[in-house]
Amino acid sequence: MRILFTPKHQKLVNQCYPTGRTPDKKPKSSETSYLLYYVNSRRTKLEKVSTYLAKKCVADLNHRRIGNITVTLELMNKIVNHCKENLNVFVKDFLQIMIKILSNANVNNDVGVLEKVEETFGSICRNLDGAMCNGDTEFIDMFEVFVNLYLEVVTDRLRDDILLLKGCSDISVVTNLAATPQASKLLSRAAELSLTKYQERNPQYRVKNLEASSDQPIAKRLTRTQTQVPGLDDLTNSDDEAVNALRSFFNTAETDKLTLAIKALLKVLLRIPNKSLLQFICNGIPVHLRYIVILIFIRQLDKDKEQSVIVLKLISSLLVSEVSIVGLSILDVMRKLLNTQLAAGATAETSNQCATTIGDLNRKTYYKDQTSDMFSEILLRLRDERNLKFHNILRRDIQELAASTYTPSLSLEMFLDLTAYVDRPLKLFSVVSESVSGSFSISKLFHFIDSLTSEGLQQEFIAAAFSKFKGIALLAGLKHYLEYDSKNNDPYYIYHEEAAKFLGISDYRNQAQYKRKSGERFSRDDLLNYYSDVETNKYSEKGRRIIASNGNNISTTDLVSHSNNNEETHNKESFALPLPSNNNYEYTPKFTVSSDVRSLKTLRYNSPKVKDLKAAELKGAPASKRNGLSRGSQSVKSHITNITFLLSELDDDCNEIKIQDPDDEEVVGLEKTAIARSESLKLLNNASKGAKRLSIPVRLQEDEDDFKDANEDVQITSTRGKLFAA
Repeated sequence: MRILFTPKHQKLVNQCYPTGRTPDKKPKSSETSYLLYYVNSRRTKLEKVSTYLAKKCVADLNHRRIGNITVTLELMNKIVNHCKENLNVFVKDFLQIMIKILSNANVNNDVGVLEKVEETFGSICRNLDGAMCNGDTEFIDMFEVFVNLYLEVVTDRLRDDILLLKGCSDISVVTNLAATPQASKLLSRAAELSLTKYQERNPQYRVKNLEASSDQPIAKRLTRTQTQVPGLDDLTNSDDEAVNALRSFFNTAETDKLTLAIKALLKVLLRIPNKSLLQFICNGIPVHLRYIVILIFIRQLDKDKEQSVIVLKLISSLLVSEVSIVGLSILDVMRKLLNTQLAAGATAETSNQCATTIGDLNRKTYYKDQTSDMFSEILLRLRDERNLKFHNILRRDIQELAASTYTPSLSLEMFLDLTAYVDRPLKLFSVVSESVSGSFSISKLFHFIDSLTSEGLQQEFIAAAFSKFKGIALLAGLKHYLEYDSKNNDPYYIYHEEAAKFLGISDYRNQAQYKRKSGERFSRDDLLNYYSDVETNKYSEKGRRIIASNGNNISTTDLVSHSNNNEETHNKESFALPLPSNNNYEYTPKFTVSSDVRSLKTLRYNSPKVKDLKAAELKGAPASKRNGLSRGSQSVKSHITNITFLLSELDDDCNEIKIQDPDDEEVVGLEKTAIARSESLKLLNNASKGAKRLSIPVRLQEDEDDFKDANEDVQITSTRGKLFAA
């Protein structure tokens, strides 16, 4: 029975298809625009259109209408781009349509149809929400079916690399697809296919290329300042689909997807090891995420021990390359290498390659104390009694670290701890830093030199110590060999010969050679002779202090750290006030006075007693005057007597000037006698307060003399009587 009325959404869809059976049909433009407007108006209409397109596609496939299939795919692509906010409404219907097209043998060999399928799939991937991938199991199943079917058709049936690489790129742009375990397999497969196709297009990456890292020594430098070699990141405008696919997988900040891509890279490199391909890909990874490559390769050592040597060589090739790597945990990587090296069942080849990789790990400086930390990690393994059978292996690691250290950065303390485990300590001494933290370590160095059995090695070590530490070695050796007490005098004379060479004093050198032949030693006076001239020996002052120390504990490094300026004179002339003392108390003055005792006005604090002042006055006086009772100082007498003179003049001043009370605005009816009495009381009050503040004794002790006025015959005026009148 024929349907009398066609639904509007079906009518709008049918109007977009042109008539005829030609395979190169295109949807009508005006009708398509109206259809897009229609589906954007309401979600229910969008769902009806997608359902009808699925039914119409099945009918067209059954009747082999290739032109209509092409129009359907173009309509789907436009709907996806214009209705991406509601993609979850119709995406399953669209995936079902494309699966049926790929499964149909009548159309899956048509390149034009497959190109339209890829375009629609690419639009879906670019607008796909990651939440749908994680939460909708039905969608993930359909997505996986379509991807596997698409890769199979374009690889086996069409053999079209362009469509294959475009499909791989489409898969890589899906957000958070790597977080889904089921869909993450698709990413790994797509990344591996992209790498394989790139190798096929570039034959230089399809050959085995693992050169030894020691063939081309690399100067040690900071990784962030290195020049990058051309890599994946430099080919930004390439027309090669393989490059675009690799960039979509590796040039990303999505760590989950990047991890899957790096694992695919490792899988490809294990088949055909090629360090150039590894460096090319790593240059396309964001610089702050490149350390992930090293971590993933390190983890592979536990999973595949048969190919551990290849993995280690790949790691070494990347570490010594021009590829900049930041954020790499050096100690974590080193511990993993040491565990692999010392693991049970590790072959000699694996152990040697681990040592080489440890040295390559140190060829770039990632932080300041990196070299010392790496030596310290090996020292901990050497001190562990459980690793006694691995000492030869760990010694090889020390040699590799020393060979890969281009800037001296090993601490002297660490070197002295490692000397018990190395066969060639002089070679290791070349990487010791020139800075010394204290005098103990440099003194310990000379003790180590004394313990060496070879005279030639002692000569080389002392010469190397002077070359590295200069003045510190000179003064530390001087102090050490002043107290030297051993039957072997070779290091004693070697030191003095090197010291003379360092100072440039020929007489000192000749004497050292002469005393060596005669078996004599330098006396302190002999050495003081060479450290007496400041012009010829800039270490003369410090050397004299060491020679004159007589075994006292003096830090030589502190002496060297001092400036070469002349020593300031501390024995300045002191004018301490000599004060008598008794059995119970001894006065220690906190001030100084000259030969003439200062005025008491300046002695505001810690003022002496009268007894002390009298003793100070008697100092330097004739003996006849010291035997008798001395009188007080004239300045003290004058200070006390001044109050009397002020009071004597007060009445005359009051006759001329009217005194006003500061507390009252105006004084009215105040008599002169009352004014004088008021002022005298104020002056006496202030005088008593000042005496307390200046610590002036008001009453003398019994054993002290009473002070008298300097001028005993004081003429008392009439004003004085009025002031003290009742």
